[in-house]
Formats: sequence, C-alpha cells, structure tokens
Amino acid sequence: MILNLTRPLVFLDFETTGLDVQNDRIVELAFVKLLPDGSRTSLVQRVNPGIDISKAATKVTGIHTLDACGLFWGPPLKKVGQKLAAFLDGCDLGGFNQINYDVPLWLCECKRNGIAFELKGRHQVDARIIFNAKEPTWDRFLMGPRNLGAAVRLYCGRELEGAHSAEADTQATVDVLLAQLQRYPDLPRDVAGLHEFCSRNSEKDRDEDGASARSASA
Repeated sequence: MILNLTRPLVFLDFETTGLDVQNDRIVELAFVKLLPDGSRTSLVQRVNPGIDISKAATKVTGIHTLDACGLFWGPPLKKVGQKLAAFLDGCDLGGFNQINYDVPLWLCECKRNGIAFELKGRHQVDARIIFNAKEPTWDRFLMGPRNLGAAVRLYCGRELEGAHSAEADTQATVDVLLAQLQRYPDLPRDVAGLHEFCSRNSEKDRDEDGASARSASA
C-alpha cells in the first residue's frame, strides 16, 4: 500500500442536525478503519439526536426529524458512545474536512454524553486540506466547490455515489486520500508526515472557505 501505516487510520463522517459544532448533534455516522495491511473494516451507526433537524440539513441529507427521533432510527449517542470510542482506540483519524468540522463536533458530543475519548496523541489526516493545498488554481466558478464530489471526480475519475450517506462518503474519502498519494509524489507517505502537512495548511484552509467549510465536505 502506498500509505505507510504503523497503526490503524480511522476515517470518519457524520450526518448532523445542522452546521453548529457546539450545538448540533450527530444523526448518522460512519467510521472506516484502514488497517496497515490495506484492508478496511467499518462501523455505521444511526443516532437519535434528541433535537430537531434543521430544514437546511434535511435538504442535504434527506433525513427528517420524525425519522431520526422515531423509534426505529437508532439509540441516543450516550447508549452507544463507548462502543464507538472503543472502535477508535489506538487509531489515528482521517476524513474530509474533519479537522475543522467532524472532530470538533465529535469532541463536543463526547463531552455532552460522557463518552471517554482523548484526541491527544492522535495524528489527523484531512483529504480536503490536501485538495486545497495541492490545487491552488482550482476555479470554483468554473469547476464548482472543492467538495467531496469534486475530489472523487478529480482523484478517482468517477462520480460520488450515495452522497450524504455517511458510509458512502467515508469510503470515498479513503479512496481520495490514496489517490492523492499517487497523484502527488511529494506528499509524505506516513501518517505523521501527513499530519504535519495538514496542520501546516489547516489555518489557510479555514480562512479560505470560512463558514462554507462544512458545505464543501459533501
């Protein structure tokens, strides 16, 4: 495998009630664990958010409050939180805009629900930051926003299927990162090096898109 892993790298994606990392809640999540041998395992969980889903979020995801807060959707996050945290144990984190959105939201949800999770000691690799840093001449007016769909087209040569399904988005993000490593031979081949690259470029990434950062992740 082109990516040198010394421990698993878990890619994560959340569908949520809205865009506020402090106050919005997870509705559906997917964790895809990329193992050092190149194989993948996944964990998908629907979650009852306990609050209404915004109309804007429903328009994007197709998930309505009556569904997510109904009997047949899923349990509250508190009831499954430790199972989710255990899946992340001993792993670094990856995603598409997870540094600026998904991980901060996850940390807030962990605090809110008493889930034992520690970010310290984990590397983070963000395929969206790599996209923005390595394609500085991208014209969003001609080519559209630098979202996950655009990344899948550019790096994988296909359309994103099942967009705004947490598992489909997460699996696609794994494919995008591996394709980025093939496209850019100057990128580090280890997670620590990619973490440093993403950390160095994350503030620029945040400033570039500001409040639209989350909308670019889908």
